[in-house]
Amino acid sequence: MTDRIGQQFGNYRLVSLLGQGGYAEVYLGQQVRLDLQAAIKVLHTHLTDREAAHFQQEAETIATLVHPAIVRVFDFDVQDGMPFLVMDYAPNGSLRRRYPKGHVVVLYGSRADRRTPACCQ
Repeated sequence: MTDRIGQQFGNYRLVSLLGQGGYAEVYLGQQVRLDLQAAIKVLHTHLTDREAAHFQQEAETIATLVHPAIVRVFDFDVQDGMPFLVMDYAPNGSLRRRYPKGHVVVLYGSRADRRTPACCQ
């Protein structure tokens, strides 16, 4: 893992590491012009020009998704071949922290919850 704290991706300065996984690191990012924070997901890969174009198409599609159960992606880019997504920052921690391993998370509309959410009626 590379220490990216202090680096700038797009208009966001990376402030602290929020989490990491097999294919990405997620940082708390501070918008450099505004007093806004966001989660910046930096993928562990370097893209060719063709792959970057495909990433852009995928990111544009993801950014159109709006649902309370989906983290909103509102910006993206490829910087020096490294793709990143700018997403809503959820300051109250991760789902894993709220629901430790072994706990059941009931999703609206699932078999465990026969109610249909208002958004899907």
